[in-house]
Amino acid sequence: MARWFHSMVLIFIIQTTNLETNKNTCQTHFSVLNWPQLTCTNVNSEYFQHFTSSLNRTHWIKCLNCTLNVIDERTFGFTRNNVSFLELQHCQVEAVKKFGFKIFFLLKLLNLRSNCINYLEPKCFSNLKRLLHLDLSVNYLNILTNNLFSDLVNLDILNLNKNEIFYIQPYAFSGLINLKYLYLSHNRLRKIEDRMFKDLQNLKILYLEHNDIFELHQHAFVNLKNLHYLYLNNNSINYLVQYNFKPLNNLVDLQLRLNNLSEIQVSSFNGLKNLKFLYLGQNQIHTIKPYGFIGLDSLIILDLGYNNFTEIELNYFQIKNLHILWLHSNFIKNIIIVNNNNAEVQNALEVLDLSYNQLSEFNFKLLSSKMPNIKEIVLVNNSFSCDFFTNMYSYYEANNVLVCATQSCNSNSTEAYIDSLCFKTTTTDDTLTNVTDDFISINCASNFKLYICFRIALFLILFYC
Repeated sequence: MARWFHSMVLIFIIQTTNLETNKNTCQTHFSVLNWPQLTCTNVNSEYFQHFTSSLNRTHWIKCLNCTLNVIDERTFGFTRNNVSFLELQHCQVEAVKKFGFKIFFLLKLLNLRSNCINYLEPKCFSNLKRLLHLDLSVNYLNILTNNLFSDLVNLDILNLNKNEIFYIQPYAFSGLINLKYLYLSHNRLRKIEDRMFKDLQNLKILYLEHNDIFELHQHAFVNLKNLHYLYLNNNSINYLVQYNFKPLNNLVDLQLRLNNLSEIQVSSFNGLKNLKFLYLGQNQIHTIKPYGFIGLDSLIILDLGYNNFTEIELNYFQIKNLHILWLHSNFIKNIIIVNNNNAEVQNALEVLDLSYNQLSEFNFKLLSSKMPNIKEIVLVNNSFSCDFFTNMYSYYEANNVLVCATQSCNSNSTEAYIDSLCFKTTTTDDTLTNVTDDFISINCASNFKLYICFRIALFLILFYC
């Protein structure tokens, strides 16, 4: 990665200090390092086939709005060159044939982003053994065939975002022994098949977001022993099988937000001994099976917000190093706390977010005993009474625990919330009393008037008779 970073720095420091214009539509820019950088505009394949200028000192070629429909071994008629960066985005490329880039044997970056590529012929990346970064994003690829990248033995970064990929053949990633970053988001993948990434033993980050994935094979992630970050957000995953992620011994961050999960099965995450961040928000989870989170010994943050929980049993969160637990935006009415000596204490937990639920009360003293080091409890937008909230707030305040009743989460706003809550209750009670008194007064007044009217009528009858 250090090599790649150094290469990118060289791109960003390029400044035009001199300008030499070739005939036709190419220009040579001299950088601060005095390296010629060739920029061509509105040219086609025929132009490059008859290109005669020397490229011995040119390290960067950029083509703007060119027309290179098919790239093959005849497209670039260059002699020996030292080109390290080749940028061909927005060049209307539809296909790349075998040996299409064989002349660029020193190439480190190949950018084919934002073209119309729907076909990559086997051996199309032949002779690019020094390539570090390949960008094929925003194209129309639909199948990755076997051995497609087998010549790219030093590739660090492969970007396949925003294609139409729905199938990856078993040996599509063969040869990518040094790949560390793989981007496959915004495609049409439906299943992560058995051992799909088996050849990527040095992969560190895998992006699979915004696909149509509904199933992860039990052995989908075999051999990814060095993977640190796995992003599966915005898919349709509805079930995790037991030990789904077991091969990922060094995974640090797992994101499964915006899927269709409804239950956390037994041992769903067992084996993730180094996982620190687990994001399960915005699913449909309503049940956690016993031992659903077993094996997560290093977990620090657990996100279960925006799900369908109606009650939570804290005994299921036996995660010894958990610092932050997000349970906000559910339908929680009840917190089940096991009151016995065998129930594990969450000694590390510091922040508990229960905001935007339907809680009216819970055993806050017992909860505190199970979370002795809690520092912050977020309770915004629940259904607490004045008496319960004031008692709870006083208890936690005495124990130096911050209770957040509003988004701003400070003592002044919480006290204002208490005043508002209790004033509302008092006002409601007073209103009921006033209504009753008024009703009695009106009744009495009406009865008195009726009595007077009756006496007057009786007097008139007797007088005229």
